[in-house]
Amino acid sequence: MHFAFNELQKKDILFDNIIKKYGLPGDRSIPNNFASLARIIIGQQISRSAAESIYLKLNSENLLCVKNILKIDLLELKSRGLSLQKCKYLHNLANKIVNKEIRLKTFQNLPSEEVFKSLISLNGIGEWTIKNYMLFALQDVDAWPGSDLALQESIKKLNNLKIRPNNEYMNKISKKWKPFRGAAALILWHYHGVLKSINHDK
Repeated sequence: MHFAFNELQKKDILFDNIIKKYGLPGDRSIPNNFASLARIIIGQQISRSAAESIYLKLNSENLLCVKNILKIDLLELKSRGLSLQKCKYLHNLANKIVNKEIRLKTFQNLPSEEVFKSLISLNGIGEWTIKNYMLFALQDVDAWPGSDLALQESIKKLNNLKIRPNNEYMNKISKKWKPFRGAAALILWHYHGVLKSINHDK
């Protein structure tokens, strides 16, 4: 990933300026397992703090493993703060893994296109979830979750846009950062986090 950061500094002065001013992003890699993918699913369309609270609760009860989450029924799982839909998504993913229809460990050695194709067919797993999983769990330096709101806010500020850009705009602007769009996302998230921290302290 550090190689990708260095290449982005050469490709675009934008990243060179961010890194020189705010430093490099911290290591946000996660294990390639059910718990990690479940954590990303939990984080869909809710605040980061809410997602973290639910994740920690499930983790403390040892429910973020395939066998244990399938032992608990959907309504009981829902009582931990999840929507019923997300409970179904997590059960479905766990069942796919138990039945060996999904083998997360094999994704480490597969092309990105094959990983995406394997996961996009599952209920509740869309592009944002897959790209985040590929970036954080598989360390795919080109995985680009362009629909992420924090990334969109970063691009809005850096490009002096009046409104938050849509996914189409994000994908278009990211083309110049290939094959390091995932690394670009990490820098932009880092930038967004630093600015939020600065504004919070004012």
